[in-house]
Amino acid sequence: MTSGAARDLLQLRRNDAKMTACVFKKIRQLSRGEFSGNNYKALHGPSHGIPIYQAEVLSNLRLVYQIDCILDGNGKEERQVVKVYGIYRHKELDHIWPWLSKLLSGRGKLYQQRCTLRERAESGSGVYRPATFSPRIEEFTMEESPIFVRESGLNEDHSSLMSNKCINLSKAFLNGLVAEQEVELPFELTAKEWQIVRCMTSCYVIGRSGTGKTTAMVFKILDIQKDWEQVPYVKKPRQLFITRFPVLAAKVEEFFTGLVESLALAGRTRDELQNLRSQTQSAEQQPRMIDPLNALNYRPGTPQKFSELSDHDFPLFITFDQLARMVAADIQVDYSKGCDCLINSKDCDRLVNSKEYDRLKFILDKVVNDESSFITYEMFRVQYWPRLRETYRSSLSRHFGPWLVFGEFMGVIKGSEIAFHSPNGILDRQTYVNLSTRAYPVFAEDRDPLYSAFELYSELKRERYDYDMADRTYAILKALSCKCDTWRNTCRNALKEHLVDYLYVDEVQDNLIIDTIFLRSLCRNAEGLFWAGDTAQTISAGSSFRFADLKASIHCAEAEGRLGIQKSCSKPEMFELAINYRSHSGIVNCAQSVVKLITHFWPESIDVLKPERAMLGGPKPVFFVGWQDEIFPYDSFFSGLKGNWELGAEQCIIVRDSTAREQIKERFGDIATILTLQGSKGLEFDDVFLYNFFENSSATLAQWYSLLRDVSRSPHSALCTELKNLYVGITRARKRLYILDHSQKSEPMRVLWSKEDLIDVAPPGANIRQYAHNSTAEQWAASGYKLFNAGQFQQAIRCFERGNRPEQLQIARAYQLRESAVLTFQAGERQKAFLTAAEAFVRCADDAPSTRKSGFYGHAAKCYASANDFLKAAKLYTDANDFAGAAMQYHKAGRFDEIAQILYHHREKISASYRDELLFICVVHYYHRNRLRPPVPLFSSRDEVLKYLEGKGLHKARMDLLDSYKRFFDVAELQLSRGRLCDAIQTLLEHQDNPSAVQRAVNIALGTLWRACSFDTPVQEILQNKGSDAHRVLNCIQSISLEHVKISDSGQIRFFRAVQKSPSAEEVYRLGEEFSDRGEHTLALMAFDVFFSRMPTLSVHPSKLDTFLKRFEKYVRLLASVISDETPFRATDPQVRKVFGIVPLSDHNYTVRGGTFLHRRFTENRYLATEINLKVHLKAHLRKKVLEEYDISYVSQAFSTQCPYFVLHRRRCQQKHCNRHHVPMMSLDAALYNMKVNVHLQQIRILDLMFSAVGDHEDCMVAALRRLYAAIYSPIYIEGSTADLDWNAIRNATECIRVVQKWIPKTVEYLKPTVNRVNDMGYLMNIIRVTCLHRVFGGTCHLQKYVSRESCRIPYEPALTEENNVSADVVASLTELDPTRGVRALWFLLLNGVGMDLSVVCNFAEEICSTFISSLRPSGGPSPLHDLVVPRRWIMNPNKPKVHRNTILQFLNYVRRLMNTLRSGRARTKFDLLSSEESFVDVMVTQMCRMLYICASAQSVSNSSANITFSSGVQRARRRT
Repeated sequence: MTSGAARDLLQLRRNDAKMTACVFKKIRQLSRGEFSGNNYKALHGPSHGIPIYQAEVLSNLRLVYQIDCILDGNGKEERQVVKVYGIYRHKELDHIWPWLSKLLSGRGKLYQQRCTLRERAESGSGVYRPATFSPRIEEFTMEESPIFVRESGLNEDHSSLMSNKCINLSKAFLNGLVAEQEVELPFELTAKEWQIVRCMTSCYVIGRSGTGKTTAMVFKILDIQKDWEQVPYVKKPRQLFITRFPVLAAKVEEFFTGLVESLALAGRTRDELQNLRSQTQSAEQQPRMIDPLNALNYRPGTPQKFSELSDHDFPLFITFDQLARMVAADIQVDYSKGCDCLINSKDCDRLVNSKEYDRLKFILDKVVNDESSFITYEMFRVQYWPRLRETYRSSLSRHFGPWLVFGEFMGVIKGSEIAFHSPNGILDRQTYVNLSTRAYPVFAEDRDPLYSAFELYSELKRERYDYDMADRTYAILKALSCKCDTWRNTCRNALKEHLVDYLYVDEVQDNLIIDTIFLRSLCRNAEGLFWAGDTAQTISAGSSFRFADLKASIHCAEAEGRLGIQKSCSKPEMFELAINYRSHSGIVNCAQSVVKLITHFWPESIDVLKPERAMLGGPKPVFFVGWQDEIFPYDSFFSGLKGNWELGAEQCIIVRDSTAREQIKERFGDIATILTLQGSKGLEFDDVFLYNFFENSSATLAQWYSLLRDVSRSPHSALCTELKNLYVGITRARKRLYILDHSQKSEPMRVLWSKEDLIDVAPPGANIRQYAHNSTAEQWAASGYKLFNAGQFQQAIRCFERGNRPEQLQIARAYQLRESAVLTFQAGERQKAFLTAAEAFVRCADDAPSTRKSGFYGHAAKCYASANDFLKAAKLYTDANDFAGAAMQYHKAGRFDEIAQILYHHREKISASYRDELLFICVVHYYHRNRLRPPVPLFSSRDEVLKYLEGKGLHKARMDLLDSYKRFFDVAELQLSRGRLCDAIQTLLEHQDNPSAVQRAVNIALGTLWRACSFDTPVQEILQNKGSDAHRVLNCIQSISLEHVKISDSGQIRFFRAVQKSPSAEEVYRLGEEFSDRGEHTLALMAFDVFFSRMPTLSVHPSKLDTFLKRFEKYVRLLASVISDETPFRATDPQVRKVFGIVPLSDHNYTVRGGTFLHRRFTENRYLATEINLKVHLKAHLRKKVLEEYDISYVSQAFSTQCPYFVLHRRRCQQKHCNRHHVPMMSLDAALYNMKVNVHLQQIRILDLMFSAVGDHEDCMVAALRRLYAAIYSPIYIEGSTADLDWNAIRNATECIRVVQKWIPKTVEYLKPTVNRVNDMGYLMNIIRVTCLHRVFGGTCHLQKYVSRESCRIPYEPALTEENNVSADVVASLTELDPTRGVRALWFLLLNGVGMDLSVVCNFAEEICSTFISSLRPSGGPSPLHDLVVPRRWIMNPNKPKVHRNTILQFLNYVRRLMNTLRSGRARTKFDLLSSEESFVDVMVTQMCRMLYICASAQSVSNSSANITFSSGVQRARRRT
């Protein structure tokens, strides 16, 4: 059924149901193939072309049809069908049918053969079955015009018979007749259109105007929707249709909705159809009046955010502007939280700094909230262009108007893919100047001055705080391309869940390339993209588009993956639609010649397609020439319209600009619909008069003539755009085109068209009246609707006046007033203009039916808002049921009570996102700033208010509210969560009569203090730092009375107060003892650690040092007990966690705070095992602290021996930094000697505690025993000797003896000689020391077995004994009192010794000498020792051996040798002496003299050498002392 036949049937059904039944009876006969008798009478036979038949319904009623061939439902085969053209009275069967028959034959011989073929159902019967064929390629060779001239002279157009869309006679169609509804059912598609609909990959569809691009889109959307409906439980596919123009979006949506609703009629019951019939009869049928300038709010009910779209909203037909604002609203919310990578370019190479962030956030805020700052072309033309033209008059005005300049700014400098990848999304001057002139030809010769103009435009834009379409898309893309985790986990993921499955972009050439990248990012399905357009029509403001650029940019965006775009697995298909269904060949061929010129000279500026063909033939354009009037050349031509004559409703004059329009109106009056070239974009008229296109061209005559010369060099780039404009002007005509141009610039194109026989040239003297048509009121009204929906309000007013449509006239005038107000920029006049427009819309609302009032109230409200009358705007928004808009105006007016009322009464009528925003605004006003209460409840309960305040981070308001509820505990907890520790404590301490409040304050304070001051941290430094939380909190709790606090908490507070004053304060140590006594070992360890964190300068007197060591031992012992697990520390213990900064996690795991003792010891601090083994980490700490103390003790005077110089000279020491003990000789007594031995022993006990915990350290043992030896065997005899040693004076003497006894074998076992002579001497020195200590401390250790090991052997050379071991002789001489072996070892030392300890050697000699005591008592006579003074320690052991005289003589000889070395000044060759130890040598000489004197006197030795040595030594010693 053609659309004409469908209309005939519907009209017949409304007028005569019985006759309709007869028609359907005939149709059923034809559908069964009953082609015979009165059903099959040819109006014209095959000789005329395709046969057309008539079937007699009644005597005066005929059904006209043909046997046609169409594709089946899936486009895979052709089949014969009965195609009904209409229902006619017998007398209406006139001359049109032979013309149609002949016209149809132009579709090719194959088509004719298939239409005339008949296949009988059975042989000999009159019933035929439809034949089927494989698909064919469509052919058109139609030159016959569908326009006829009757004898009356009136033109009659029958082109609709060819261009009629055909639908299947279906149940839906039949039910539509029952309901008496006009149905919109799927119609017949061509083979090419079926390929597009069934294409399984993404596709690019290129076709000139009228070739069916949009039709293919709608049917593909419908096809996918129907497939989904057939499969249950499958997620609905999200299909999104995008265009720049609200009218186009509305028409496409209306078409799609009509198809869906019409198809749904098939499932209606008889009762439902009757109800629909009643509704149809009562409904007022009027075309829609769509605001074409309202691209941002095209769909008022659409959610404000893209992420709020539900499956119910799809398929969605929407404008690009509204879509961009929805996505910007999503981005704005999350983007406003900030993005780490905006500041740190390491995370994102595109968002580089905070300045860039501020710019993008400014743009996004503007996109969502301030459409008045958006630079449209009209704003650019009125506000920016005059300044640019004035500044660059010579360069810009010569060839280019504001339209082209704005297009170059938007489409190339800012909106191209190259610009998107440039800094700030803008091409720099050099990059722009170097662009390909073939790909971007428009400003090829003028790029440098144009870029200067662009810089001025950008500066003006910044000053005015405006933004343009490129700014908007760039800001969105930058946000979407951000790589940082903050953004990825918020907005991008939210959008990802709402991406569409199929994207359809119509008139894609009207978008920027960066717009298409943005659109691509919204589709998750790489095979679901449909791009349709025509670059020959790229004259939209801001567009500089090519499909080649589109394909390249989409490919790059998918390859980069920056926007999370899935890469297509299949190559997108490219379809070309070259058959024009809207215009005839006369118009199409002329337009195609213009496209041919563009593709020839600028092939890269347009997509090269197959030549466009028309489905119908038609008259050629008429070129009027010959007028010579220079003032107004066409005066005589237009004079025919003077008086009451004018052009018809479907006739239009197209001029270059508004100036030319005003000239015609001024001279001849309001004679026609007159549109500018840009204003006509998207419109079509039956007849078009293209007026002075060439005369007003920016190109010169020579440049136009260059088109006639096929030269290698392209003509001036301005001609490329001029030809595109010419193409648009030509294709506005559907039936007739008249070109009026007297200028010489028109001559080249007239010659070219005439040469190709594309135009008819009208002779001079023609009058426009002969081309004018009369129109009915309905035709004028229809034209008024069309112009209104295209935004041509002034022309629409003219049409509605002639169509006698007062209601529509009033509406159009209101819109015209609004447009004038928008283009008024002087503040006072602008406000007045908007008020006038608002009042006009209110009048429209008053006169409109109730179903349409809200729209006008909404427009009036918007005008009042633009005039800053916010209260009136809010009232009218309320009348329009736009409560979101009303709330926004009340917000601007500061009327929060009204906003609260809206939220209370109309909550469900506001989108969820904006409702949340309004609620937040009210809450901030009432609760956060002013501590007021709203007039109506905003929440259902107190807890809901508090929960909301918490969720929005309005903590101050929440605190105030909790305070008003007397919930001070909750206030304190909130303050605590916000880091306001002192406020929380003070809030609680205001209620000290409440023990729980005081305890909570203490807990908060101690928790803060312990978090800052954990184990082994500089506690005093932290507590004294006035900027630290710990310092502030400690001050906050000064007023707490500790008597009412738990004893443990009280001790902790006292501890922190004491440490703040001094970590070494006595109270800190006492608190440690208190903690220890109470079993709070963790706190005790903390207190001791702080107390010993700064080692003191130790006292000179050993008694005070002993006190220090006693305390330090307690600290060490506690540490050691923890390490040995004697005192268990577990991470489950709250005090352990507190002191060591351990934080429990889930699943019994832990982490430790940064900067703490444990944190410094973990290479990774993510998750720690269930039990943190503290002893492992405390070992190093114990070792460090003990060794630190040991080093300090070692350098203290109380720990060292007496200074020889001070003793011998009885005056102050001359050495500047002497660390020896300086005690007057009178004070040197046995008590001091024992005190000094005591501190050494206590130090050894501390070291032994350390060793028990961390393991032995033999070097440390050797050093400690060496110092103990020096204390016991003092080199200066007046300090004391072993004879003075009193174990009762030693603290813990038994323990001390036990430790030394334990150390001695370990040390001897550890000591070993080396091949180095100096080291061997050191080994022997240590053996002497350890063996002497062994004699003092006793024990069961058999040292001889250790030194007799082969590794410990130091041989005599030559060998003197079988054993031949010096170290064994040393041990034997001291332990077994064997003087022979001792004398032998002494000889070895004196002979081979280097770097020896003089004190040790001299003491060794004295120990040997002491064994001679018994030998100095010859039996039977008086003792020679009578009255002789000897050292007490010589006679402490009475079991002295008998020594042979020769051994004594050898000994005396070796001593003499030692004295000679000492007194000769060569002591340093044998001994390790400091330069200041000269007095020490003298002391040792005196000691040697004493031994010689005793031995010589006892034996009455007369050897002269001995006497001489003795006398000389004594004299020398006396002189020095």
